[in-house]
Amino acid sequence: MKTNTASRPPNSVRRANADERAGDYREKLLEVGARLFVENGIANVSVEQLLTHAGISRATFYGCFANKNELAAAILLPVFESGAAELEKLARLSPGDAANGLLDVYLRLWKEHRDAVLLTANLNPAAFAYLRAEHDAFNSALQRALDIVGSGGRLRNNSTKLTLDVIAKTAIPLLRVYKNSEDLERFYKESMLALLFKP
Repeated sequence: MKTNTASRPPNSVRRANADERAGDYREKLLEVGARLFVENGIANVSVEQLLTHAGISRATFYGCFANKNELAAAILLPVFESGAAELEKLARLSPGDAANGLLDVYLRLWKEHRDAVLLTANLNPAAFAYLRAEHDAFNSALQRALDIVGSGGRLRNNSTKLTLDVIAKTAIPLLRVYKNSEDLERFYKESMLALLFKP
């Protein structure tokens, strides 16, 4: 008489299931890490806190990330990569359209990656080391977009360097100020346009 015994799935199926679980754990860590890092700062969040809030084991954490700074870098990576790609597209626009487009990039990043955008303002040196190339690429793309705006005489202070400094100190804090407003987009664009660009 033959007994029914459950056979194990083939190796390829088990591997696919394990990969899917690893992806789920990674996404959970990115979500939890973004929230905790924004609320407390990267330096003030321990791996133990990340494990507790994500509901995963230490081995699972280290299977996904080498440390919390690598996790913070992974949270920020889409902001710098997609932001740089969008900024590069502004080079084909007129100075006025490039000015508006630049602000649209920040608003889109805010909408799609709010916690990561907030985290960029509090990035510590250890996490930054993982992102230096992507950060530099973003800044280079931003500078090229401002050069386009400046070529039309639209920079309020007539300096790409000064405008970069103003953006670095105001673009994200202003999003934070307006974050609960129903008119965030309008208030943000009007404020930044007045601050950075000539009419």
